[in-house]
Formats: sequence, structure tokens, C-alpha cells
Amino acid sequence: MSVSPKKTRRYGSGRCRVRRDQVIQNRRASPTLRVLCALAVAFASGFGTAAAQAPEPKTVADFFLLVPERYMLGYDLRFREEMLRGEHRGVVVDIENGYISYDASDNPTGFEFAIFRKNNGRYIVAYSNGVSDNFDDDDYTFLLLSYEGGRWRDVTKELLPVPYNKKHGYMLPRRGRDVRVLDDKGRKFYTLTWRNDRFHLKRTARR
Repeated sequence: MSVSPKKTRRYGSGRCRVRRDQVIQNRRASPTLRVLCALAVAFASGFGTAAAQAPEPKTVADFFLLVPERYMLGYDLRFREEMLRGEHRGVVVDIENGYISYDASDNPTGFEFAIFRKNNGRYIVAYSNGVSDNFDDDDYTFLLLSYEGGRWRDVTKELLPVPYNKKHGYMLPRRGRDVRVLDDKGRKFYTLTWRNDRFHLKRTARR
């Protein structure tokens, strides 16, 4: 009587088949994972770009609300919003000429706020609190600020032909490009004229 040979189980070939199936599944999943990763990166990039491309301020009112309070001490955002809505006396808002001022009778000091257009279409912001008739105060503030890429920078020293003097009053123009500078007695000392992205000095003849 003949005995048929026993069939042997090939465990090794089964393991190879399992591994081959896993490789195929991984290869099929890879394009999907790549697409999901690409979408995630695109979303994150698009979100960052949208945040970076926030609308640029265009009017004096836009800059007035955007400027940080550290440059306008005592005038927080809420108060400035009230001023633009006409809720305080002594406020002048001239959008067309890029000028805002505040000189209330019940306020010891006021300020002027104006924008000067640069050749590239951007603006320089000017702020001065030397608009009071009382020239005994030696703590006047005059600032020139730039706003680019969402950041504010003090450019007063860069744009002035002579050093800023806190004892002088800087009277910003509602019309035109001339800043009148008054001495500590309230007399006109010299004029700063905005031209070619900076201020130029014009002395006043003394009598």
C-alpha cells in the first residue's frame, strides 16, 4: 500500500503575502496622505496670508483709531471712537484734508493729528499736543510715525532737519504741508515743509 506524501504548510509564504498586502495598502494610502498634508499646509499658509494682508489704513480716521495708545497717552481707543462720533466738544474731524484736532475748553491740553502722503502712496502720521495757548508747559510732544507691515515705528529723528525740542509747539496744518513751530513764548520760530518724503526747514526772520 502506497502512502501519499504529507502536505506541508508554508508559513513563510503566508507572511510574505501579508507583508505584500500591507505594502500595497501603504502605497495606496500615500497619495491620500500627501493630499491631506498639502491641504493642511495650504490652509495654514492661506490663513497666515489673510492675516498679514489686513486692510491698510487709508484715511486719517483709520490711522487715528489704529495708532497705539503709547503714542497718544490719555486718549484710549474708546475715547477716540467717541470723538469721531462727535460725542466730545472741541473736536474737528476733516477727513478730506487728513486732519483731526481736539481743543476742548474744559481740557488743559489738546492735540492735532494729521497724515502726510509719501511718494509711494503710504502715509506718515504726525501727532502734536502743543496746541494750547499756555506756553509755560515744557512737556510738549511731537511725533512722526510710520506704519508698514502692521508695525508702528517712530521716525521723528529720521524725518526732521533739526532736532525735536519739547519746549516748542508744533502746529500741524489742516490744509497745506507746512508745520509751524513756535518758541517757548508762542512766537513763530520756523516752518517745516513736507516735500519728497521728509520735512525741510524754513527759518522765520526775527524782528
